Amino acid sequence: MHVALLIQDPLEAQGLKWLLTSQWNDVTVEIVEPIDILKDAYLCIIDMHYVMSGEVEPPEHIHWIGISSDRTFQTVYKALSCKAEDVLFRPFQPERLLKQVQQMRFRWRNESEQLRGQASSNEEMVSYEDLLVGNAVPDRPVTVSLIAPSQIDEISNLVREMKNFDFPDRYRVFPFSDFLFTIHYSQEEEPLREAYSIFFSNYKRQSDALLTIYLHTDNGQSNYRDLYQKLRKVQEGIFYDGYDILSIVKEELKWREMDPFLSPSEQERWVEMLEKRQAVQIREWMEKDFLALSPPFPDPEMIRVRLTSILAQIRRYMIAHAYQTPSLEAAYHSLFETIIRERVMYQIIQLFLSFVNKLLEQSEQQAANENRIVDKVRELMKENFRNASWGMEACAEELDIHKNTLSRKYSTEAGESFSKSLLKIKLNEAERLLKKTDLSIEEVSRAAGFTYATYFSKCFKEENGMTPYRYRKLQGSRKK
Repeated sequence: MHVALLIQDPLEAQGLKWLLTSQWNDVTVEIVEPIDILKDAYLCIIDMHYVMSGEVEPPEHIHWIGISSDRTFQTVYKALSCKAEDVLFRPFQPERLLKQVQQMRFRWRNESEQLRGQASSNEEMVSYEDLLVGNAVPDRPVTVSLIAPSQIDEISNLVREMKNFDFPDRYRVFPFSDFLFTIHYSQEEEPLREAYSIFFSNYKRQSDALLTIYLHTDNGQSNYRDLYQKLRKVQEGIFYDGYDILSIVKEELKWREMDPFLSPSEQERWVEMLEKRQAVQIREWMEKDFLALSPPFPDPEMIRVRLTSILAQIRRYMIAHAYQTPSLEAAYHSLFETIIRERVMYQIIQLFLSFVNKLLEQSEQQAANENRIVDKVRELMKENFRNASWGMEACAEELDIHKNTLSRKYSTEAGESFSKSLLKIKLNEAERLLKKTDLSIEEVSRAAGFTYATYFSKCFKEENGMTPYRYRKLQGSRKK
């Protein structure tokens, strides 16, 4: 199998070439320039930089995998729109690329094989090219099937089981990276449906992977490419239906229009739910917006855009409140990957809600920790207010946090500044001393933690509307 590498970084290209050629003896790898992308290669590995800039437009008839450093929905959407087998984001595990190439190698090795029986000359000539870009028409009515496993690594096992199963007609199987497309040279739909029901049940007993099987009988008027495209389109319905389904396809799948972006009022609602930690309301919102949909459904790609629109609101919330711990960051990026790649919407929503719950739990825990910081700060104030040199810097040092962080958190949680709270404690003590003792005004000032009696008198008057001397006389007259 010949592989072409179109990679911007020469060192990376050399590394990928070594990785692929050291893995298989029957794989040749060539590093090419953009102008050479149409060379005779079975598989192309292309840097998405060339595709996003418009320098390269991958032709529909080639198999290709994209590699990108730009982890955005636009990158993925562009790759999928250009019929990429997959798009990998740097840094990626080599095993993931090898797995994709192995699938293509498997397809390459099996492209001309016939699984069962003796076929006519026309049947032997059907190829992947007929399914993808050709116009060849079957010379008799056929039934086609698409089998999609829930686990992609089951493809090889699925092909083996198809070879060993006793279907009632001649057939050919075309393995793709995530499904099998099968042509049955018969239009007897009922016997095939019964055979696939048995195959479906047998496979469930020997594998943890779930299957979705679509069957469609053609009257002989459609070409192979139209039949393939029809079932490929129907396969997208797995996004809503999930797996473990055997279905007879009668009509083409059509999507309805929708605006995938959050409206201003919806954005405000999400801000409110996150700020108030309304986990129940968030779950109800997600279930109503996504799981309660009815046919005709929106295009799954629009659902993915809407989910990333919500994720953007969550991201802003995380940044605004500094909820960016390593575990939350890893979970956030994992959720982004899930939104982009997961084939079943229900699974995406469950993981989405799990992430939101984890985020809100951390938010609540952090709020509780901040409240405990407020309580600890007030305890330290009561212990140290008599020391006129003790202030926020000394308090922050005792709590082992930066004074700016202490100032911000205390002001937010306590509703007043650190200095204001400390001054209140000092003035409360001064009031007590003025009422209960005969100390002079200057002695009261020092005992309450003030350096200068004049400053003490000024602050006392601002707080109580009278001087310390007047306050003491007033309290004395009340006692009489």
